Parts: sequence; C-alpha cells; structure tokens
Amino acid sequence: LQEWLPNVAQHVVRTGMIDFVGIGRMALSYPEVVADVLAGRPLKIKKICRTCGACSLAPGNGMISGCYAIDELFRSRPEFERMKQLRRTT
Repeated sequence: LQEWLPNVAQHVVRTGMIDFVGIGRMALSYPEVVADVLAGRPLKIKKICRTCGACSLAPGNGMISGCYAIDELFRSRPEFERMKQLRRTT
C-alpha cells in the first residue's frame, strides 16, 4: 500500500473490516511510520518501502535482513556490495 497505508488502514479499522493493521516490511525501511501517522506528521516518502525484495533475499543468502535499498546503516555494511550483485542475478 506504500504511501496509502495510513488511509486504507484507517478506513478498514473504522468500518470494522479488521481489528489490527500490520506494516510488514515497512518496519525495516521506516520504523517510525506508525509514530508519524499517529502524531499527524506527514509521511517521509523517501523512507517508504518500495518492495524491492532485498530484505527477503538477504537471509536466504546468509545475510541479516534489513532495508538495503533505503537504510543508510545497511547501505554502509560490507554485505551491501554482495546484495547489489545478488539483485542483478535474480
């Protein structure tokens, strides 16, 4: 749902369709998304997960899961170069 997550989540909770909203892999790229939404702050668009799949690809290749596409912590890790190579071949 990316940037539409807050809007869709609000609707489905209000209409009783669900009781709980999970944010999934966005927790890796934008861990403070829930705090920002609840505080009424605008979303940090550049931190929203774009579902590149690197966070899922990493553990299957012996690396820790994280947002290699957005998070500077993971982009600075030695595994980042390996992740770029893996992404080219998959």
